[in-house]
Amino acid sequence: MNPERAAGTPEPEHQGPKPVPYTYHDGREDYLHVGRQGGTEGDQPAALIPPSEGMSPPVQTTALAPEASALPPETAVPAEVAAPPAPASALPPEATALPPEAPRAAAQRPQQGASMSEIVTRGLRTGAALTAATMCTMMAASTLKRGSPWASMNAMATAVGLGGRRASDRFDPVVTPAGIAVLAGGLLVWGIGYEKALDATGERSTPLTGALSALGGFLVDELILPDRLMKNFRDKMGVLGTLGKYVALGVASAAAPR
Repeated sequence: MNPERAAGTPEPEHQGPKPVPYTYHDGREDYLHVGRQGGTEGDQPAALIPPSEGMSPPVQTTALAPEASALPPETAVPAEVAAPPAPASALPPEATALPPEAPRAAAQRPQQGASMSEIVTRGLRTGAALTAATMCTMMAASTLKRGSPWASMNAMATAVGLGGRRASDRFDPVVTPAGIAVLAGGLLVWGIGYEKALDATGERSTPLTGALSALGGFLVDELILPDRLMKNFRDKMGVLGTLGKYVALGVASAAAPR
């Protein structure tokens, strides 16, 4: 189409794309249809102009309004969220402080050995008191029954197989001291065990603990020691004298010195 003729011809309201002369970089000329004379803005396509070699089309940037780039007050990030709290490097005072019972327990640990030695010391004192009370009762009972205080000590020696099956009433240089040693040794050990039991339960010597001690002594003689021991006890001290032996053991245990 001739551009001059096209310029002299009245264009209709909706004419096609308008030819525009364009010269390429290599010298060639051509016409490009860049839009319409009429119609709305949406009906006009973008210009089909090829970019020159080595050049890039400008990038259209859309600038935001200051109001759009700033966050509203409601969307502002709280300081607690924006900056996370730093990890705690030290434990709180409650975690590092020892409970009230800990210092007391720590102070009591070094005293464990001393406590045991005190128990042994108290046990020996208690055992000595038990020995004195029981021995006096037994010797008094055998004196009333057999007329000799040594008969009960000879009967005690039969627990370790001395004196034969039937103990003598007279003093024997071997059997009588052995009976005294067996009685004293057994009651000293009994006193230590008694004090240990009191310390473990936190109790003090009372009539109840004394009664339990007497019952324990009777069960040991009756169930553990040989039968000949109880037969000689009844023969040399009588039934009442034998019971008196355990009564003396219980009373001495209840009144044991602390």
